[in-house]
Amino acid sequence: MIELQNVGFQYQDRAQRSIGGNSCTAGAGEVMVIAGESGCGKSTLLRRINGLCPGFYEGTAEGKVLLAGQDVQHLRIGDISRIAATVFQNPDNQFFTLDVLSDLVFGCENFGVPRDEIERRLRSVVETLSLERFLGRKFSELSGGEKQKIAIASALMLECKILLLDEPSANLDYPSIALLRRTIKELKERGYTIVVAEHRLYYLHGVCDQLLIMEHGTITRRYHGTVLSALDNGTLNAFGIRGFDLFHTTAVDFSASTNGGEGLLALDHISFGYVRGQDVLRDVSLSVRAGDRIALLGHNGCGKSTLAKIICGLLRERGGRLSVGGEPLAARKRYTAVSYVMQNVDFQIFGSSLYNDLLLGNEEAEGIDARIRTVLAQFRLLPLIDEHPMRLSMGQKQRLVIAAACLLHKRIGIFDEPTSGLDYANMRTVCALIDEFTGAENAAIIITHDYEFIMNSCNRVILLEDGRIAEDFALRDAATLERLFRERIR
Repeated sequence: MIELQNVGFQYQDRAQRSIGGNSCTAGAGEVMVIAGESGCGKSTLLRRINGLCPGFYEGTAEGKVLLAGQDVQHLRIGDISRIAATVFQNPDNQFFTLDVLSDLVFGCENFGVPRDEIERRLRSVVETLSLERFLGRKFSELSGGEKQKIAIASALMLECKILLLDEPSANLDYPSIALLRRTIKELKERGYTIVVAEHRLYYLHGVCDQLLIMEHGTITRRYHGTVLSALDNGTLNAFGIRGFDLFHTTAVDFSASTNGGEGLLALDHISFGYVRGQDVLRDVSLSVRAGDRIALLGHNGCGKSTLAKIICGLLRERGGRLSVGGEPLAARKRYTAVSYVMQNVDFQIFGSSLYNDLLLGNEEAEGIDARIRTVLAQFRLLPLIDEHPMRLSMGQKQRLVIAAACLLHKRIGIFDEPTSGLDYANMRTVCALIDEFTGAENAAIIITHDYEFIMNSCNRVILLEDGRIAEDFALRDAATLERLFRERIR
């Protein structure tokens, strides 16, 4: 169904090829997983398959891509999209309307699919992905994880026998990832050819037929059959890739799970709702102390990002009080004490280069040039210092925005899904830098569904359910967190 013959691509105005020399095949009923460090070329390879490179992204294409026996070089992007459906890394780039129902049917209507057939597909997709509660909602009301589910659903509506998924688990909670696995498995059994570019591999264990590892734009390793099934976490981690066993981690030091730091942040009986009478947050009270690295957990749409926006002042609470250092702090002034890394990092990129983006707001800081270069080196971004940030991969953008937050070094840092686009190696880098950021005088609140990250970075866990805090405990052992994932976030 898919055949790549020596496929490469060099973006216009780039000095070097982003990908080159890639050959592989995937047949009907096969799941092919492409893994590698962020920025290695996974997304570009998918863009060559779906025709966006060079159909949308200008540049020089090499090699041949065959989809169901047809050379994509001779097809328009619209024709390719009838053969292969794509789920992009950033779901906001995939929506054409303002509400969920209109967007789900948009592609089918555009292709002239009969109304009764659209309704059949809609019923099937809604049932498969449990989307009933979303049909009457606008995208502005959805969390990042909820948008991800709708993006996957929109692709399934087209019923293309080739499916290209770029980081489909990004921003999804644990049960939604389990549902994604079941969906991929079902489509595989129905003869679909599925290509997944992914960092998280655990949900694909036993489902994928071949694993390709990319390094510097080229497929360097291939695993099939019994060799693939025998791969352990250590082997994959050595390549900077997440392992197949979610709940297996290297030894973690829990000795710093508790701390006696000073109180930094206090929330007293906070409530909030976007529509009056429909509260998203209900009577939320918590205290954050210096040295806290809090993992904020909960299902997609439970209010985690809303709580983050209240703490940093982007939203104003309807009821209750927020204090920093024991003093009430109005929403319009909270930026002085709190930095916030958003779920969609594209909203926080402003500079014409990586250097200028980090310089913004730090122009008068002592030794800022050296500090910028140091943090870029820590995040493996220094060779790209003069690149425009919008040319980066999503994982690279993620690292850039986190680097900017670390440079600001506010008393409290909020990180919304900071590892969603990151490989194992860069996830560990973020762990180390958030740990460094926190120190003895600062605190971090991390909204995440990333078990590995929590185990390697956090010392406290808060579970949000239905707008209320349901659990709040110091992380002292792996068993407690694993039980929470298996029993409460399922």
